[in-house]
Amino acid sequence: MNSLIHLLHSILPISKEEQLLIHENIVLETYNKGQQHCSEGKICKKLSFIEEGIFKVEEANADGNEFIKYFACQGHFAVDLDSFFNQIPSKENITALTACKIITITPTNFELFEEKVTNFSKIIATLKEKALLEKYKVKSEMLVDDAETRYLKFVKRHPNVVQQISQKLIASHLGISQFTLSRIRARV
Repeated sequence: MNSLIHLLHSILPISKEEQLLIHENIVLETYNKGQQHCSEGKICKKLSFIEEGIFKVEEANADGNEFIKYFACQGHFAVDLDSFFNQIPSKENITALTACKIITITPTNFELFEEKVTNFSKIIATLKEKALLEKYKVKSEMLVDDAETRYLKFVKRHPNVVQQISQKLIASHLGISQFTLSRIRARV
């Protein structure tokens, strides 16, 4: 649980009392492979920091075909931000790809932290901005880079993910066939 508090404190200072309040009001949860963290059509009720494991975040396109938007792993959050903060049905499915340990903040505890932790709102705003910029960067790269470049950037960004999940999932995320991915991996 200290990893979440350390992350928050690395952005802006949090007093020892505030750290204790956070520690007392977060929950450590475990997920099994295949377990859903958030489901399309339901409100996302958890803001979860990933201590261990990997989640995939999927969404359906206009034709109803699901695609993997991104993977969330250690040191990142598993959450549909729009659903969690605006209390609207999620458009995403967030599913554990491995056994996972997460630190969860409920909406009630989130409100408590906003009220009692001096810099909490600013810290969350900074984290949201960072996540938005990272997602924008990755999305832009997916549109302009060729398949090999997308794969190489993915490997650089997520070296542990590549070793723990199937090539089928990686190919799906990159928008290429498994055959194309195999050819790329043979070349590089």
